Amino acid sequence: MTHDPTPPAFVWAQPTDHGTTPLKADVVVIGAGSAGLTAAGLAASLGRRVILVERDRTGGECLFTGCVPSKALLSLAKRVHTARGAAALGLDVTGRPDWAVVRAEVRRVIDHFEPVDSPQAIAARGITVIAGEAAFVSPHVLEVTHAQGTRTVMAGEFVLATGSEVSVPDLEGLRDVPFLTHETVFDVPERPEHLIVLGGGPIGGELSQAMARLGSRVTVVQAAERLIPKDEPEASRALLTALRAEGLTVHLGAQATRVEPTEVGVRLHLQGGVAVDGTHLLVATGKRPRVHGLGLDVIGAAYNDQGLTVTPSMQSITCPYLWGAGDVVGGPMFTHGATERGTLAGLGSVGWLGRAAARLRAPAGRVALIPWVTYTDPEIAHWGLTEAQAVARYGDRVTVVDYDFLHLDRAVTEGESGFVKLVALRGMLGSPVGLRVVGAQVVGSRAGELIQGLSVSPRLGVHPLRVALLPVSYPTFAEATRQTYLGLFTEGEHFGKARPGRADASV
Repeated sequence: MTHDPTPPAFVWAQPTDHGTTPLKADVVVIGAGSAGLTAAGLAASLGRRVILVERDRTGGECLFTGCVPSKALLSLAKRVHTARGAAALGLDVTGRPDWAVVRAEVRRVIDHFEPVDSPQAIAARGITVIAGEAAFVSPHVLEVTHAQGTRTVMAGEFVLATGSEVSVPDLEGLRDVPFLTHETVFDVPERPEHLIVLGGGPIGGELSQAMARLGSRVTVVQAAERLIPKDEPEASRALLTALRAEGLTVHLGAQATRVEPTEVGVRLHLQGGVAVDGTHLLVATGKRPRVHGLGLDVIGAAYNDQGLTVTPSMQSITCPYLWGAGDVVGGPMFTHGATERGTLAGLGSVGWLGRAAARLRAPAGRVALIPWVTYTDPEIAHWGLTEAQAVARYGDRVTVVDYDFLHLDRAVTEGESGFVKLVALRGMLGSPVGLRVVGAQVVGSRAGELIQGLSVSPRLGVHPLRVALLPVSYPTFAEATRQTYLGLFTEGEHFGKARPGRADASV
């Protein structure tokens, strides 16, 4: 099993003008992913001279190894799954998709978006793009290393947007076998015959289901007792049921102890003497901020393995001219979070007025308060506190509303199943006064869209009663939002069912 992680089709054609004269700017942004592009674009739009330094490809993880290729792969896999499901209508669909065609289609989608984030497009916005590895060598001074040598870059303000990297577990033998990650799986030249997925979080869940639908045999090994453990237990069970129904083998509470090569691939050993043989191993055990080797110690910027230490407005707590953006500051690592953090960093880097604006915007830009979505089938979406977290914090003030898609007319007509779970705090003396929503979970078709409406009330400070009384089009999935919210105030056959929060809801 061999694999080239950077096939020629994916190599970014880097700028050729590296020169030797030191470059000066008002703002230097290190990293051209979602966060860096946002920060650089904002600073440039406000009249600042901006230099953007990128070591690999402009566009970052989201474009080349994250959201864009993964969602393209998931879409292709769903089309195959839907076609096979048409057997109930008398259609006969057999065979497996051509893997070369699948890869080509994923590449086509990337190509569609790539021009927007290309060095040429960035330069057209008045931003100077420099290719190379950047590291601080003294206060306000970077050294950028590239194939032709080095370049000195100086500025008054800096934005660190170096993103994250794969967190490779300390597993015996892992360094001695070829393995895939979410960054390289899209480039594998052949369809994995038997893919072992180490990790059952969102990345592992999405890729394992997609690869199984595209014809691979898949085994998932999850160290935790359930899949996607940050979501509600009901969501974990729904995903487990879906994966097993599609023929995936899932090991929960399974600790990998070592891995070794075999004639046809790899063998993963688990505690208890169980061994799993596969042709390919995909490591999906998470990501970590990329903060080492950047010279942060030289400028006195505080950081640790969880990322650059920053204030709520993304300013370094120990280096006043350094701002963090995206995965590099730790916490939830999402593209929408990267753009929000990039906005704060971009504002902060342009002077006192921008700093004031960043401080004002910081509460709304908290990534932890933005919904997240796992794009499996069914989709799984979450916002805020889980039931267990709410009960631990607020005790018997917690009330939960459960709503089943069996009562959602549009879901019934399309043969879709799913549910909504709303976590709220009771109002004063059981009245609507003081009632507020603190969490929501959706499992089912269009969960990623529904979670937006379900979280609007607390995120915008709108009273839940206004959401419950807001008419929506019939028949739409959006009705689930209104009918769930109505369960906070009244009983009805087609409304959500309210109940007290349970302390054992983490089971």
